Amino acid sequence: MQAVGNTFIKLSSITLLALSVNLVGCQTFKNLTGGKDVDAVETAEKSEQGYYNNAIAQIDKGRYTQAVEDLTNLRTFYPTGQYAEQALLDMMYAQYASGKYETAAASADQFIRLYPSNPQVSYAYYVRGVANMQGSSEGLKLFKLNQAERDTAYLRIAFANFQELINKYPNSPYTPDAAQRMTFIYNQFAESEMSAANWYIEREAYVAAVNRAKWVFQYYPLSESVPEAIAVLAYSHEKLGLNDLAKEYKTLLQINYPNLLTADGRVKLDTKRDRNLFNKLTFGQLSRFNKDTSVAEGNYNGATKTQVIRNANQLRLPSDNAAANTAAPTSNTSPLRLTDENRRVRLGAVENESIDMTEGN
Repeated sequence: MQAVGNTFIKLSSITLLALSVNLVGCQTFKNLTGGKDVDAVETAEKSEQGYYNNAIAQIDKGRYTQAVEDLTNLRTFYPTGQYAEQALLDMMYAQYASGKYETAAASADQFIRLYPSNPQVSYAYYVRGVANMQGSSEGLKLFKLNQAERDTAYLRIAFANFQELINKYPNSPYTPDAAQRMTFIYNQFAESEMSAANWYIEREAYVAAVNRAKWVFQYYPLSESVPEAIAVLAYSHEKLGLNDLAKEYKTLLQINYPNLLTADGRVKLDTKRDRNLFNKLTFGQLSRFNKDTSVAEGNYNGATKTQVIRNANQLRLPSDNAAANTAAPTSNTSPLRLTDENRRVRLGAVENESIDMTEGN
């Protein structure tokens, strides 16, 4: 009996201690929140479906902030419910639509981490890239920066996001649009170099202009800026008095891009054209995920989608420290050599050796 009595005393002590801790905890919570009669535990005001239906109704009305609030509550109160994963997909769209690009990218990244086997995970990869790509325009909007002055960190991140998407999910309905965006970003980096080259030309800094044009050859050989780079090289070498080199570059223009030469053999340069980051956007806009339809349709037809993806897979951006590890070109640079066997230059396969720094005979 004594043993039983001692056990009862011990249990009673433990129970009283637990109750006292619980009361202190409740009081502390109330003190911290400033509430007098506030419940210590917050409860859901709607059912899971109620939160979700209300969020979708808010999205349809363009009330994205309220939609995000409802979707957040849904995931808070029903983290393992049937709408939890879909809610996060809708949340990243609502965040993007309200201009919260970094938050949308973070939500997409969270979805990728939490639900890697979800059948719709490729949408999250796509949203992450689009949000980071859109985020890169903020400097332009706020400060009207030109292409050569803005920070390119977000564009690099977006390029890597899209590259991961097309590598992991080549058959996703979002992959063709992602590939087109990759190509756009790649061309924007090359065009940034040409913007700087033309800036130097306007200031008669022709050696610096040559350096920028050579950078395009070395690191963006598949870009749309290659023809303009040849024109800058021809023009700059002529201004530097290196007429033999200028003549060879003019020959390249005559063979490949005769529209960049006038009838009397002068180089056509357009140093004043607009190079705004988003002046050429033609791909599809981000839409809310719908399991029954594809939301990523760019301005190309079905017959070209495979080629768009294949071309994007060939693109690579130079590393941030590439400039520091590359010797700067000098003005007496020999152009791509023309041979009888290959008079038409394959500009998409320029090798570093073809643009070495020594003038050949």
